Amino acid sequence: MKLTFSSVDDMNPKFPILHTAVSILLLLLFVWGCGPKAPSVVLDAEDQYAVAKREFEEERWDEAALELQKLVFNHPGAAFIDSGQFLLGMAYFNQREYPSATLEFNKILYSYPTSPLVDDAFFMVAKCNFEMAPRAELDPTHTQEALDGIRRFLEYYPQSERVPEAEELLIQCQAKLAKKAYQAGNLYYKRGRYEAALIYLRHVLNDYHDTEWAREAQFGLAEVLYKQGEYGKAEEEYQKFLQDYPDDELVKKAEKRLREMEEKQDKVVQGEKE
Repeated sequence: MKLTFSSVDDMNPKFPILHTAVSILLLLLFVWGCGPKAPSVVLDAEDQYAVAKREFEEERWDEAALELQKLVFNHPGAAFIDSGQFLLGMAYFNQREYPSATLEFNKILYSYPTSPLVDDAFFMVAKCNFEMAPRAELDPTHTQEALDGIRRFLEYYPQSERVPEAEELLIQCQAKLAKKAYQAGNLYYKRGRYEAALIYLRHVLNDYHDTEWAREAQFGLAEVLYKQGEYGKAEEEYQKFLQDYPDDELVKKAEKRLREMEEKQDKVVQGEKE
């Protein structure tokens, strides 16, 4: 049976002690539930930073983020607040919460522009974009934003200790975008849309010539021109492929194409003579 105040009043008068005890218990529960909450303790800036940093060093990212949030909220004017802000971004980054990490790193760039951590924050914004990027076949927006950010970073902070890492990330971004462009060009080639294929293949060669996809783009460009009957231009591209990649597995195919075009041109010349 559900216990209510009315049911207590209706209790058998033969048990007055039980009646009184239940009434007191319900009153105490009501008082405790409505009583004031214990005030939360606000540590001073140094102690709060020490607590947060300890959680961060122990790689307890959730706890570290919580303590760092307290620091930046309660002590925005602390001398080391930029360090706390950066660690907050890193706590999110290490949890793969890249949008939140980006927000915190950007706060350093806009709120603490003279901080010695500005170059680190700038780089981490670009790295967050790279981590948010899907595989090459999908939307390249984040990869392009990462590439643009890294290029600006290398321009603005050439003496930064993060330059080697940035250069490696730059190579990965370029390779990812080159792969997408090549795949688009190859798809158009297979569908017989040669002009569209040329646009993407030349894009790879012009903008990502240092990537592994330049090799396939160079051969693909020659193939498209061959299919279009542009034998003179095709021959130039095949010869360039042989010059740049003399040991490649596609060398035999390129040489075969050159022989085929030579034979066709010979037939044309022979026909003109007759």
